[in-house]
Amino acid sequence: MPFLNTVTLMGHITADPELRQAPSGESVAAFTVAVNSGGRDGQPRRGHFFLCETWGGWARNLAKTARKGCLVLVEGRLAQDRWIDAKTNQNRSRVKVVARRAFHVAAQYPEEPERAPGEPDEPSPFDEEEPAAEG
Repeated sequence: MPFLNTVTLMGHITADPELRQAPSGESVAAFTVAVNSGGRDGQPRRGHFFLCETWGGWARNLAKTARKGCLVLVEGRLAQDRWIDAKTNQNRSRVKVVARRAFHVAAQYPEEPERAPGEPDEPSPFDEEEPAAEG
Protein backbone atom coordinates (compact mmCIF):
# COMPACT_ATOMS: atom_id res chain seq x y z
CA MET A 1 0.00 0.00 0.00
CA PRO A 2 1.50 3.42 -0.93
CA PHE A 3 1.91 6.13 1.68
CA LEU A 4 1.84 9.90 1.33
CA ASN A 5 3.46 12.27 3.81
CA THR A 6 3.40 15.78 2.33
CA VAL A 7 2.76 19.14 4.00
CA THR A 8 2.48 22.62 2.51
CA LEU A 9 1.95 25.59 4.82
CA MET A 10 1.88 29.33 4.33
CA GLY A 11 1.82 31.44 7.45
CA HIS A 12 3.75 33.84 9.64
CA ILE A 13 6.86 32.99 11.64
CA THR A 14 6.23 33.51 15.36
CA ALA A 15 9.88 34.30 16.23
CA ASP A 16 13.18 34.71 14.38
CA PRO A 17 14.44 31.33 13.10
CA GLU A 18 17.05 29.69 15.33
CA LEU A 19 20.06 28.64 13.25
CA ARG A 20 22.40 25.97 14.65
CA GLN A 21 24.85 23.35 13.44
CA ALA A 22 23.98 19.65 13.62
CA PRO A 23 26.73 17.27 14.83
CA SER A 24 27.33 16.49 11.12
CA GLY A 25 28.14 20.19 10.58
CA GLU A 26 25.04 20.82 8.49
CA SER A 27 22.98 23.98 9.20
CA VAL A 28 19.53 23.56 10.76
CA ALA A 29 16.95 26.33 11.22
CA ALA A 30 14.12 25.75 13.70
CA PHE A 31 11.01 27.96 13.64
CA THR A 32 7.28 27.97 14.29
CA VAL A 33 4.67 28.93 11.70
CA ALA A 34 1.25 30.33 12.67
CA VAL A 35 -1.58 29.55 10.25
CA ASN A 36 -5.13 30.87 10.63
CA SER A 37 -8.27 28.97 9.71
CA GLY A 38 -11.97 29.67 9.86
CA GLY A 39 -13.37 33.17 10.05
CA ARG A 40 -15.91 32.51 7.28
CA ASP A 41 -19.63 31.87 7.42
CA GLY A 42 -19.77 32.94 11.05
CA GLN A 43 -17.05 30.52 12.15
CA PRO A 44 -14.58 31.86 14.73
CA ARG A 45 -11.05 32.38 13.47
CA ARG A 46 -8.52 29.96 14.98
CA GLY A 47 -4.75 30.01 14.99
CA HIS A 48 -2.67 26.86 14.57
CA PHE A 49 1.04 26.68 15.37
CA PHE A 50 3.41 24.24 13.65
CA LEU A 51 6.97 23.44 14.70
CA CYS A 52 9.23 23.34 11.63
CA GLU A 53 12.85 22.77 10.73
CA THR A 54 14.79 23.04 7.51
CA TRP A 55 18.34 22.04 6.63
CA GLY A 56 21.37 23.15 4.63
CA GLY A 57 21.12 26.11 2.28
CA TRP A 58 17.40 26.52 2.95
CA ALA A 59 18.19 26.92 6.66
CA ARG A 60 20.92 29.51 6.08
CA ASN A 61 18.78 31.46 3.62
CA LEU A 62 15.74 31.48 5.91
CA ALA A 63 17.84 32.62 8.89
CA LYS A 64 19.21 35.52 6.80
CA THR A 65 15.92 36.69 5.25
CA ALA A 66 13.06 35.86 7.64
CA ARG A 67 12.16 37.56 10.90
CA LYS A 68 9.27 37.33 13.36
CA GLY A 69 6.02 38.08 11.55
CA CYS A 70 7.33 37.33 8.04
CA LEU A 71 5.16 35.37 5.66
CA VAL A 72 6.80 32.04 4.81
CA LEU A 73 6.05 29.10 2.56
CA VAL A 74 7.01 25.66 3.88
CA GLU A 75 6.94 22.41 1.88
CA GLY A 76 7.97 19.15 3.50
CA ARG A 77 6.87 16.12 5.49
CA LEU A 78 5.69 15.33 9.00
CA ALA A 79 8.08 13.68 11.44
CA GLN A 80 7.62 12.58 15.04
CA ASP A 81 10.27 12.99 17.73
CA ARG A 82 10.02 10.57 20.69
CA TRP A 83 11.92 10.60 23.98
CA ILE A 84 11.62 9.77 27.67
CA ASP A 85 11.31 12.81 29.93
CA ALA A 86 14.27 12.72 32.34
CA LYS A 87 12.28 14.30 35.22
CA THR A 88 9.04 12.31 34.99
CA ASN A 89 10.29 9.19 33.19
CA GLN A 90 7.23 9.53 30.91
CA ASN A 91 7.21 8.87 27.18
CA ARG A 92 6.98 12.15 25.28
CA SER A 93 6.52 12.97 21.61
CA ARG A 94 5.91 15.86 19.26
CA VAL A 95 5.13 16.19 15.58
CA LYS A 96 7.05 18.67 13.44
CA VAL A 97 7.37 19.62 9.79
CA VAL A 98 10.73 18.75 8.24
CA ALA A 99 10.88 21.17 5.34
CA ARG A 100 12.47 20.35 1.99
CA ARG A 101 11.90 24.01 1.11
CA ALA A 102 11.17 26.96 3.36
CA PHE A 103 11.47 30.58 2.37
CA HIS A 104 10.41 34.10 3.21
CA VAL A 105 7.82 34.83 0.52
CA ALA A 106 8.61 38.55 0.17
CA ALA A 107 12.32 37.74 -0.26
CA GLN A 108 11.47 35.56 -3.27
CA TYR A 109 8.67 37.73 -4.63
CA PRO A 110 9.35 41.40 -3.76
CA GLU A 111 6.43 43.71 -3.20
CA GLU A 112 5.36 45.89 -6.08
CA PRO A 113 7.05 49.31 -6.03
CA GLU A 114 4.93 52.22 -4.93
CA ARG A 115 3.40 54.16 -7.81
CA ALA A 116 2.67 57.84 -8.13
CA PRO A 117 -1.04 58.80 -7.81
CA GLY A 118 -2.79 58.23 -11.12
CA GLU A 119 0.08 56.16 -12.57
CA PRO A 120 -1.31 53.05 -14.29
CA ASP A 121 -0.28 49.63 -13.01
CA GLU A 122 1.08 48.52 -16.38
CA PRO A 123 0.97 50.03 -19.82
CA SER A 124 -1.79 48.48 -21.86
CA PRO A 125 -1.45 47.69 -25.56
CA PHE A 126 -4.97 49.10 -25.92
CA ASP A 127 -3.82 52.53 -24.72
CA GLU A 128 -1.88 53.15 -27.93
CA GLU A 129 -3.59 54.71 -30.88
CA GLU A 130 -4.21 52.44 -33.83
CA PRO A 131 -2.39 53.37 -37.01
CA ALA A 132 -4.53 55.17 -39.55
CA ALA A 133 -5.92 52.92 -42.24
CA GLU A 134 -4.38 53.40 -45.63
CA GLY A 135 -6.66 53.78 -48.48
